[in-house]
Amino acid sequence: MKSSIEPHPEQYNRPEQTPATVFITSLLIAALSHGITAKAETKLSKSYVRGKAWPGGSTASTEVPDDPALPALAAMRAGRTAGAIRAPGLADGALEFSLRSYSPGSRATFEVCAGDRRVAVKAYAEDPSPEAELYEALAAAGLAGDSGVRVAPLLTWDRDLRVLVNGWLEGPTANQLVKCRQGRRAGELAARWFQRAASLPVKLGPPVGAADVMDRARTWVATLSAADPALGADAVALAESLARTQPNEGTPRLVHGTLYARHILDLGDGPGVIDWQRFGQGPLEFDAGTFLATISRSGLLDKTRETEAVQAQEAFLAGTAGLLDGRSLAWHQAAVLLRLASKQNRRHDNRWRERAYALLGEATRLL
Repeated sequence: MKSSIEPHPEQYNRPEQTPATVFITSLLIAALSHGITAKAETKLSKSYVRGKAWPGGSTASTEVPDDPALPALAAMRAGRTAGAIRAPGLADGALEFSLRSYSPGSRATFEVCAGDRRVAVKAYAEDPSPEAELYEALAAAGLAGDSGVRVAPLLTWDRDLRVLVNGWLEGPTANQLVKCRQGRRAGELAARWFQRAASLPVKLGPPVGAADVMDRARTWVATLSAADPALGADAVALAESLARTQPNEGTPRLVHGTLYARHILDLGDGPGVIDWQRFGQGPLEFDAGTFLATISRSGLLDKTRETEAVQAQEAFLAGTAGLLDGRSLAWHQAAVLLRLASKQNRRHDNRWRERAYALLGEATRLL
């Protein structure tokens, strides 16, 4: 079965619609009929915008990119041009699309709304079947409910269009909590996720760990060396230290793979974790190091957030005491800081070297 529902395209068929447009319209209408949107009750001192705008502003775009590598986008574009993507009986019938993130040739994530109902639509260049299987396994493990620790439920998907539709989880991200002077809350939420993740029985995904990190570290070092020889020398020294101190890793468990602070949401009564496309099997420290590195980056690169970043890290470590190996955690955090340092020159400003040095310095201190 290529999707988790059996839509009825003839109900929405119009002469101007292609079969793919008919199908994706029926997928969206079926998903929106669930009306699943988890809302956070956390009060913030200022507003937040979830996710990265496309291609780099502070607000989401309503554009549907023209990207032939993502077949669902062509169907969405055709349907919107023809005015065919509508949901009779939901608000005024119009579906509103907001592009939340986009990696050309790889993936795009949309927020799709009909009245007060919202879903997340994720279009891919690659087959999303493994991720769909993961969401089903997480649901079977009790993580697709409407309270407590959870992930966005899978509502429907299609292999041919390479698209997933998830329920929408609404709430500030952990990095937004740090910005809004709620660092301790960010750390506590992340700790709750790891307490639950430690007992998950899910065995899906490829193996990941320190050996994979060291393979990728060569690229990060090369990037820094090409951008600035002095930074490159520091990166080489750090990579050599990582190679000497590579940790022994225990029983593999389900890991998110890219557990940045922005992927953990405050849903009021617990954390929600989104964007699972890089999941695998590895040590919990792999994910924990990623989370801590992105939290520490906030304090290192913006001194007005330093106190909150420290509080987030302290709360996280207190909440995971006895669960994580300290040396392995520090190693993975240092490795992610090296990766983050290698990305600083993408912003093309005169402070990128300063930021890269700060991140490399913290990574060196951890080892």
